[in-house]
Amino acid sequence: MNPDSQKAFEAWMDDHLEPAASEFGRYWYPLTVPTFGRDEIAAAMDCLVNYRTSMGALTREFETQFARYIGCHDAVMVNSGSSADLLLAYNLVNPLNPRLEAGDEVLVPAVTWPTQIWSPLMAGLKVTLVDVDPETLNVDFDDMRRRLTPKTKCVFAVHLMGNPIDMKLMKQFCEEHGLLLIEDCCESLGSKYDGNHVGNFGLGGSFSFFFSHHMTTMEGGMVTCHNEEDADALRVLRAHGWSRGLQTPTTGSQSGSANPSVVDDRYRFINWGFNLRPTELQAAFGLEQLKKLDGMNDRRRELAARFESYAESQSWFGSFETPVAGEASPFALPLLLKGDAVGSRTELLAHLEEAGVETRPVVTGNFARQPAASLLGPVDPTDYPGAEWVHEQGFYLGLSPMMDDLKIERLIRTLDEAYAAVVRPTQVRKVA
Repeated sequence: MNPDSQKAFEAWMDDHLEPAASEFGRYWYPLTVPTFGRDEIAAAMDCLVNYRTSMGALTREFETQFARYIGCHDAVMVNSGSSADLLLAYNLVNPLNPRLEAGDEVLVPAVTWPTQIWSPLMAGLKVTLVDVDPETLNVDFDDMRRRLTPKTKCVFAVHLMGNPIDMKLMKQFCEEHGLLLIEDCCESLGSKYDGNHVGNFGLGGSFSFFFSHHMTTMEGGMVTCHNEEDADALRVLRAHGWSRGLQTPTTGSQSGSANPSVVDDRYRFINWGFNLRPTELQAAFGLEQLKKLDGMNDRRRELAARFESYAESQSWFGSFETPVAGEASPFALPLLLKGDAVGSRTELLAHLEEAGVETRPVVTGNFARQPAASLLGPVDPTDYPGAEWVHEQGFYLGLSPMMDDLKIERLIRTLDEAYAAVVRPTQVRKVA
């Protein structure tokens, strides 16, 4: 563990700003608790009082430090993790260096956040859903083989809930079939496979800094990349197709020219693009949060391990498995009902919510059951039995490094009470 990160995290724990109890309404165990405090607020205020708000030097510094942390060549900050997914997808069809063509097929897991589906779809690619393994919450490799067609050109690997995919198998699969690989790591900052951070195994990876994620810039995201060409392409796509900010500048006129055929470099547009730029305030937040990231993630693992030891003793639910060479960076506490609790999810969640424990389904559940799945063409939800099981029997509870041990112990007691109140009476009635 990074001792500097641990020291920064412990200092924050000793001097954090306690949120008002009313902030979480009726929940004593909310999905998340703020991990920012005086340092982040002061850094953001410094940007404001010095009128440094638009993307600038702090953003570049945060990109550099984040890339160093992940171990990649470079990183490009954007305004959200969803925008990071968008840039990854559009860089595949970048007209200046197209890797894929319109209609090429991208494999995406059926249990995921929807931007991993919309991003390639909006880029003109075809999305094919792949089933997931309920034991890992990640892609089912056998089903991925079944979904292959001659049009399959890319896999969008999603490391769900902080659990890394078996990247040895994923790389072998992609190499065997000549497929490109991009990674969504929005819920998995700090997860590793074979000692390497996720986001380092394909063309690039997306990360999210949303309020509830491993670190926060309120809204914000990052794209990792592994060469200068992709870094520059992503920066152009991020900001209007503009050449400003390239690490390898174009040549032209800095101050304009009487010659109308010369384009002023200050407004030189070399490609298509969006406006997905972050602010300096977000970058200032990120620089402070990065100092504490290892400490916060270690605390997440500590709390998750305590919960896991409880889960292992239970017959009515289980949690996911991590590959042997993987190291999880828990995002939340996912549960899958089993045994006599199967079919009781609605009643259990109602009981937990009433008891003050905030709950959520496992992201989209089986995406094939979402109304917007019609945009993919005909999809039959029952073609994805693993995703169906997660959809019907899965949910998750919050996990924040700011939670104390007593809250985890109270959560465990509340789960025991929920099981006793909802499932056991049903079993008694069946026996009677």
